[in-house]
Amino acid sequence: MGKPELLQRYLANVRLSVTDAYYAKCNPGWRETDFVPEFNRMYLIRDGEGRIEIDGTAYYPGPGHMVIMPARVIQSYGTISADTYEKYWCHFTALIGERHLFQSMRIPYCLTLPDDVFREAERHFHRLIRCHARGDWTADLNKQAMLIELLSLYFRTAGLERIDLPSSQALDKLNVALQMMHEHLSERLNVQQLAERVHFHPNYFITLFREHMGESPVQYMNRMKIERAKHLLLTTALTVTEVAEAVGLDVYYFSRLFKNSTGFNPTSFKAAHKTEAK
Repeated sequence: MGKPELLQRYLANVRLSVTDAYYAKCNPGWRETDFVPEFNRMYLIRDGEGRIEIDGTAYYPGPGHMVIMPARVIQSYGTISADTYEKYWCHFTALIGERHLFQSMRIPYCLTLPDDVFREAERHFHRLIRCHARGDWTADLNKQAMLIELLSLYFRTAGLERIDLPSSQALDKLNVALQMMHEHLSERLNVQQLAERVHFHPNYFITLFREHMGESPVQYMNRMKIERAKHLLLTTALTVTEVAEAVGLDVYYFSRLFKNSTGFNPTSFKAAHKTEAK
């Protein structure tokens, strides 16, 4: 499995939450030194100057820059002149299981945005700040949607070549297991087989998988099987029994799992979506 596919798997399992979102002019005393937060910061700099240090590297972002300061990384920030920052900012969490997203993927922490991309980011931040101020029962959903737009914009601007997954033996083996799952969706793989493939004890494999993917191996495999089944139901003339066989499941278990996942049984799902397409 290549880097784009693996990154896609990671991002599909992220749980996001925005805790604060504002636009502010920093006061002259804006400063904090050598702290390790439990949340991420995102800044979109509109004006001014300052200094930000992340994991031992100093940055001096100015107007047109976007910055992500990740959770659980040592960092500092402060003013360097009377021309302090005017910036959009938010605090957010991004978790895969119990692990912070930016512990599992490396990104550039400071980007220069092209003018059109900066304006797009401003629009998303305006909406995010309005949603946060509104605070009604739909606000969390709206804030999550705006954060997804901002992160997507950040990742696109950074480019695939500047985003990476930390290399380790455990992660390399996890990649092997993911590849095996996707290549054998039509078979009835179990955790024991996957663990043996990467030479891990099954209990350790389950723990590692959940830590990095946010769900158990069985939950992940079943979700992928249902996605494949939905595609087959909508694009082929296969019967429900044939689709169940194509994803390596007993037809009765498949029908129950499909309904739990989609709210439809397979036949109703196919009929409903064919009606929508007319």
